[in-house]
Amino acid sequence: MEAVNKAVYRHLLSTYGRQPGVWFGFATEIVRVFLTRIYVTVLMAQAASSLAAGDLESAKRNIVYFFWSYVFGTMLGSIGDLVATRSENKEYGRLMPSFHGRLTGKDMAFYRDHQTGYLAGLFRQHLDGTMDLVRLLRSDGVGIVLALVVPVFVLLAADWRLGLVAFGIVLVQFLYVMWASSKSNAYRKAAHEILRKVTGEVADEITNIVALKSGGLEKESRSKMNALAQEEVETFWLRRKTATFLDMPRSILTAAGVTAAFFVVVASAKHRPDSVGLIVLTLSYMFQIVRNVAQIPNLILKHDDLITKTYPTLAYLGNERETIRDPDEPQNLEVPKGAITIENVNFSYPSHSGTGRRIEVFEGLNIAIAGGEQIGIVGLSGAGKSTLASLLMRFDDVTGGAIRVDGTDIRAVRQSELRRSIAYVPQEPLLFHRSIRDNIAYFDEGASGAEIERAAEAAHAHEFIARLPDGYGTIVGERGVKLSGGQKQRVVIARAILKNAPIMIFDEATSALDSESEQIIQRALPKIIGKHTAIVIAHRLSTVAGLDRIIVMHEGRIVEQGAHEELLALGGRYAGLWRKQTTNGT
Repeated sequence: MEAVNKAVYRHLLSTYGRQPGVWFGFATEIVRVFLTRIYVTVLMAQAASSLAAGDLESAKRNIVYFFWSYVFGTMLGSIGDLVATRSENKEYGRLMPSFHGRLTGKDMAFYRDHQTGYLAGLFRQHLDGTMDLVRLLRSDGVGIVLALVVPVFVLLAADWRLGLVAFGIVLVQFLYVMWASSKSNAYRKAAHEILRKVTGEVADEITNIVALKSGGLEKESRSKMNALAQEEVETFWLRRKTATFLDMPRSILTAAGVTAAFFVVVASAKHRPDSVGLIVLTLSYMFQIVRNVAQIPNLILKHDDLITKTYPTLAYLGNERETIRDPDEPQNLEVPKGAITIENVNFSYPSHSGTGRRIEVFEGLNIAIAGGEQIGIVGLSGAGKSTLASLLMRFDDVTGGAIRVDGTDIRAVRQSELRRSIAYVPQEPLLFHRSIRDNIAYFDEGASGAEIERAAEAAHAHEFIARLPDGYGTIVGERGVKLSGGQKQRVVIARAILKNAPIMIFDEATSALDSESEQIIQRALPKIIGKHTAIVIAHRLSTVAGLDRIIVMHEGRIVEQGAHEELLALGGRYAGLWRKQTTNGT
């Protein structure tokens, strides 16, 4: 737990700690607590002693000091709180896009290994947790610490026996509360982990709601959620029960300490003329100590909860090294031709079996694509087609060899610059919960309505869009759920057309289209591609039949390549696949 606390506090110092307004808030809070909770108590005790001695002028003076100390402390604290809150909000506003960038900047493997809902929950909890932790330390932490420590020294100055009793109460209570808190740590961590698990599970099921409902698994889903809910309830109950039982001895220790302090006051009252002031001071400080000691468990509970909320995001986004990194001194990528060279490329990925074994996909792969050439890549599932697209986009990195665009190694340039040069249409058409217009113009928010419509017409999407009640303003729903698979794919193709990048990659881009739509896109493909360099990965050979060259892959190797007619004449694997598909109509 100590290492976790250190990591979180280092993060707080490097973020909120850079804001002078935050430190100003802490400073003014210290002054406020000192004036309104500590010094005014001394003034009340002095006024009581003056009254007991018949010195009315001194009593009045102390009462006036009391008034101005309380007013000044309260006003200064309010000003400090406003300044600190403004600074904290500014840092929060800076952290949000910063952490969003780090979250969206992770490798694709990171997203494949984590639930969307889980990551979204971590992101939100971290941002809220860091700011809440700073405010907890400033508002509650400063007040409790000062209201426990300073009275001990004041009582020591007034009567060393009272000071020792007060010191003993604070020390024993603090040590006991820290020990009790450590006993609840496991339950606290488990409670937060279950909360994230539930959030991730709900997000996962909503994302795949069609699969859940089509399988008739609502009852099983509710049963699973019920089990998670019971686990969460039981964990919170165990946590609360443990904290309650541990709190009982603390109350007994507090009562014993305060009783001892009162006995000391009673004993000293026989021998001291200012005993009235001492009694007031002791009563006020003892009740203050008791009240603040009682708040320590709740303070530690809130503190540890916020630490638990904050730390996982640091672990995920801060300490995890990306395998795909931009170079320290990136080159500029100029793509006048769009030529792609794949030179002796090796690629493997971990088996995730825990053995450390890697699964080989490519070994010594070589492909040369001239600028403006349009090639098709075909083969059975597992041949490495989509993996090749992933390497070209640098979603994954080669483990050997190099991929060059117009002579520049893609590892020598920024990933964002590489990807801006490529219009990529993935196998699964993904849309945002926005309008069709916004989805098409996602890569070019400044595009005019006419440009958006031209791209949609080229993708044969304009016709169905025009029939929708809100046309291009139609909100497509999360992941485009309001559109059919073919409609979504045509919107994504229109997005790629509007991007107008020098290189285009279609990864099974017509897989979601019906036969008629596919034929329309196939006929339009030359117009869509234009003079761009294009790589069309397809399962249906009819999609690539009209391209300049077709590469046939099998188990990560090129087994045939050539134009459609040449490959048919060759009578090899491609010809066999063609006969099978044309005979079966697939």
